[in-house]
Amino acid sequence: MEKYLKKRKLELQVLDSIADLVRVLDANEKVVFVNKSMEELLGYDSERKICTLGEDLFNPDITRRALRSGEVIQREENIGNTIFSVKCSPIYSKDGEILGVVEVFRNVTMARKLQKEITEKNRFMTEETMAASIIQRKVLPAKGFVQNLKMDYLYMPSNILSGDMFDVFEIDEDNVVIYIADSVGHGFASSMVTMFIKTVIRSMEYYTLISPKDTLNELCDSFTELSLELENYFTCFYGVYNRKEGKFTYSNAGHQPLPLLIRDENITELDAKGYPISRFAQDPEYEEREIEVTTGDKLFFMSDGVIEARNSDKEPFGIERIKDILKVNNRDYMDILENQLYYFIGGSQIDDITALLINIW
Repeated sequence: MEKYLKKRKLELQVLDSIADLVRVLDANEKVVFVNKSMEELLGYDSERKICTLGEDLFNPDITRRALRSGEVIQREENIGNTIFSVKCSPIYSKDGEILGVVEVFRNVTMARKLQKEITEKNRFMTEETMAASIIQRKVLPAKGFVQNLKMDYLYMPSNILSGDMFDVFEIDEDNVVIYIADSVGHGFASSMVTMFIKTVIRSMEYYTLISPKDTLNELCDSFTELSLELENYFTCFYGVYNRKEGKFTYSNAGHQPLPLLIRDENITELDAKGYPISRFAQDPEYEEREIEVTTGDKLFFMSDGVIEARNSDKEPFGIERIKDILKVNNRDYMDILENQLYYFIGGSQIDDITALLINIW
């Protein structure tokens, strides 16, 4: 082994110049060379060719395994408070005989510390996100009746948190608010926007809530005051159902796809002009429209994740499949829609999916 090293004097000089710790052991597990970096850290008796801090610092089993099998082995060693990633590689003669091994020690203490910190932060963020998800689901309205309106819905976040939000609640004994909103994105930030929307709308005065266009204007003003980046925006379709007069009044802040009115086998899209809500929209004008509704009618609201869900051939689910479900089936619409979506996309969901069905009794 010593003759081998003498022939490679230049290579040893190169090893001496690198910052990583390097040592060479012969076939008898005897250290025959250490570079300057290792010598400075551990001390080295050049006459006896041993590290002065003792050979018991290292695990000899790995070296023996490399000498025996000829495989390259990666391991970690703790030397004091320092963590080293050690790569143990066999040295071969021209005849293929294993003469010894070279071991390179790389200081990974900081990397392991950062890795631990990142793991802890990821665990913390996961716990926080799961808690936020539970809260987000808890604030959804309960399925069932609100006055004479029977509500059912499908709520499928693409991730833990959703950028979709909807609500159904009474203003008074004759009027019920129904809205759906979709914030750009589907992560933590967009989910906070949905909570903002719900909080602001629920805190509005009666005279504002009763007017869809006034509600959207006030919602836009409140959102603008947050001074978020221009790329943060959301759409919102907001309506008020009056059971005494049998009418549904609504305005639309750029929400697509449009809600549907289903009467028997006839389906009508509820359209109204208005831009999405963002800092860019200064003093927006929202059109307010009114339609008559009666017992047996249905109102269907959805986010774009429903019709834009795609199968393996990149084909979108589309609005026509939605209409077919609403025309043909007379019960369990949400279950049917969920099953068809699941099999259509093959369980691979890329956007938030939300659908809300209101049956008028």
